[in-house]
Amino acid sequence: MNLLVTGKGGAGSWTVRGEQLGTALGATVRPNASRQDIEQCDLAVVVKRTPEPLIAALRAARRPWVLDVVDFYPQPLASQWRRAEAIRWVRRRIADLAPTALIWPNQQMADDCGIDLPSVVLYHHHRPGIDPNPIRAQVGTVGYEGAPAYLAEWQPVLEAECRRRGWRFLVNPPRLADLDIVIALRGGQWSGYVPAHWKSNVKLANAHGSSTPFIGQAECGYRETAVGGERFVSTPADLREALDALTPHAARLAAHRRFATGRYQVEDAAADLRRFLHAL
Repeated sequence: MNLLVTGKGGAGSWTVRGEQLGTALGATVRPNASRQDIEQCDLAVVVKRTPEPLIAALRAARRPWVLDVVDFYPQPLASQWRRAEAIRWVRRRIADLAPTALIWPNQQMADDCGIDLPSVVLYHHHRPGIDPNPIRAQVGTVGYEGAPAYLAEWQPVLEAECRRRGWRFLVNPPRLADLDIVIALRGGQWSGYVPAHWKSNVKLANAHGSSTPFIGQAECGYRETAVGGERFVSTPADLREALDALTPHAARLAAHRRFATGRYQVEDAAADLRRFLHAL
């Protein structure tokens, strides 16, 4: 099968679900594909955003296409929506786009939206080539990967907790393995029903890939892919307890060993997606 992977491009989810996964599939990977690009494929996968020229090209080329809905809703606007409003938007948008099939980032979003099209739940794989965490004897650095703004009110809490313990809080370290504990929290305008229930598991996937101890909110993408050893929090008091629990070397080493069983590599994701695409 001659596959094309396309989309608007540019975002982190495009890097993961477009470039990395598309390459592992042996697909042609081309942002904003033209009609000519699409006509040369048997099947197209469109990741995340769907610019109007791309949709027009897909319709003109008359090729079957699969929409990966990871983060395809408007952000941060979607964070303000209640569940019913969010579901209405997704159903209307997919009806307008009329893809052949769907890829969901987690089971909760698929269940919520209940759209009668061929579909598959595909969780995020971890970053290719990620370094393993050595699990140092003492905690020295706690950190976060992502846009700092997403932390919102959590950032001063994290900084204060680390300062009190004599630790360093670091945003976007050179390597995840440089952290003794990785944090995945979001607040302010970046929290709400949609991020809590429909966001991907990418931060936990990378924690599993590097076997780095993890503290995060109990988002559905994280709970659905948890292997044990993750610490889920919802309040500053919960965070304090989770940091205390992961301070001992033995606790972090236990999480490290559990996480090694949960690694989901890009080759695993490609194999799962390939089976679905070939069955269409």
